[in-house]
Amino acid sequence: MKKINNDEISKFKPFVKHYVIGAAFCTVIMILATLDLFSPGEDITLRDKLLLAFNFVFIVLEIGFYFIIRKGTIYLKNYNGRLNKDINTEAMDLVFNVRNKFKFIKDAEERINNNIEKKYALIHYDIKKFTIINNSVGYKVGDDILKKICKIFSKELKGEVFGKAEGDKFFVLFEYEEQNELIERMLNISDKIEYLSIWKKINIKPAVNMGIYFIDNDELELRVAIDRAEFAKSHLKNGYNSEYAIYNESIGNNLIEVRRIEDDMHKALANNEFKVYFQPKVSLDNGNLSGAEALVRWNHPELGLLSPMKFIHIFEKNGFIINLDKYVFEQVCVNMRKWIDSGYDVVPVSVNVSRIHFLNTDFVEEYNKIKEKYSIPNNLIEIEITESVVFNNDNEESIFTVMKNFKNEGFEISMDDFGSGYSSLGLLKEMPIDTLKLDKIFLNHIEENSSQIIMDNIVDIAKKLSLKVVSEGVETDLQVDFLKKTGCDMAQGFIFSKPKPVEDYEKLISSGRTNYFHLA
Repeated sequence: MKKINNDEISKFKPFVKHYVIGAAFCTVIMILATLDLFSPGEDITLRDKLLLAFNFVFIVLEIGFYFIIRKGTIYLKNYNGRLNKDINTEAMDLVFNVRNKFKFIKDAEERINNNIEKKYALIHYDIKKFTIINNSVGYKVGDDILKKICKIFSKELKGEVFGKAEGDKFFVLFEYEEQNELIERMLNISDKIEYLSIWKKINIKPAVNMGIYFIDNDELELRVAIDRAEFAKSHLKNGYNSEYAIYNESIGNNLIEVRRIEDDMHKALANNEFKVYFQPKVSLDNGNLSGAEALVRWNHPELGLLSPMKFIHIFEKNGFIINLDKYVFEQVCVNMRKWIDSGYDVVPVSVNVSRIHFLNTDFVEEYNKIKEKYSIPNNLIEIEITESVVFNNDNEESIFTVMKNFKNEGFEISMDDFGSGYSSLGLLKEMPIDTLKLDKIFLNHIEENSSQIIMDNIVDIAKKLSLKVVSEGVETDLQVDFLKKTGCDMAQGFIFSKPKPVEDYEKLISSGRTNYFHLA
């Protein structure tokens, strides 16, 4: 929408004024001429009648045109007023009465350009685990917390440019003399956020992550500064205390690597550089191969074989993970069709799906079409959803609906990484899942009695809920023996097998049922 300047509208006024004067003069002349037609003693000819009709129509048109112009001018003024209001609304976050991201960028760039002799830093504030806070206390309380945080910024800042992005993210353009002084001010704000009285009322300990970028280039776009501050913040560990990170050369090199990965990802998918690996799952009852998990590696032509740790988190941020997940799923279906036709001993394979997929309402239908395209039996495909998909999502009901839709289409559902974050045992009874996959964190210190009690009880609860239980990250004989005793169904880990390329896994299943206990 383009704003119309009121001065431009005012240019119509002289035209309207002159038109009214001219129209009034012409109307008077025509009225006098019309009256002259009715002079006493003279007959009205056909020509006079036509002239009379013309004068009448002309006067009506003049008056009508005047009202059209007047109404159009009023409409433009009203439209411009509404547009100005919309523009102002778009520049502000109306809920919190602060600049939105776009207004912040505009005002911050203007401040820097008008004061190029001064030093500035871009700070990106982020409240840790705020989605969890919303889920535990509700969005109304969450919004009240954010409003209180906005008031702290407004009170503590001394004319700095401040704005709010999506969710719980805030930006501040600080002017500074010394870096230590800036950091002290920045941490003072973070302390005041932590000491808000509302945290005690809802029994939550808050923490603030902060990314800092010291702007040292007058030519730098502010969006780049925001990216760098955010990238610095993303390097912080996911702990329980407030922390900050300063963008530096090392982080900058990582950012360059990220950019390179993003530049190459589409070409890599087109060139089949992503390779599917299969990691066996072993039955703890008899030691047989009883399943596998499909994993992905990137065979980069210059960087070599890249593990998922190098690129998955990047793809989740930029959305490319949707393309990659579908590619992996279809490759699994292609290979399974080949193995079934070859008469191999095919076992169920689980495939991972990212939380990003749940934003797409056609998600389940697309996967089901691929499964049907290759005629894969229902019992051979399992959808693996990480714990964070459910517990870090704003709408658990919609997630459960997607999971139920998968089950309706014949897929089995597995919850991966259970116990790695904010799991709720109470939600297990609600989840439409078939398998619970325990995070390897449960096997840490398994020789200790307390760890064994926790593991025993979780497996017991899962079994009573008729769930299959898989333990991942199994690496020692002690862990295997303990998992057998607890009644865990399957295990997955390096003690049995590392993830195998398609060719090696194919050799494994083509030779008949493998017994890993005998191999040991």
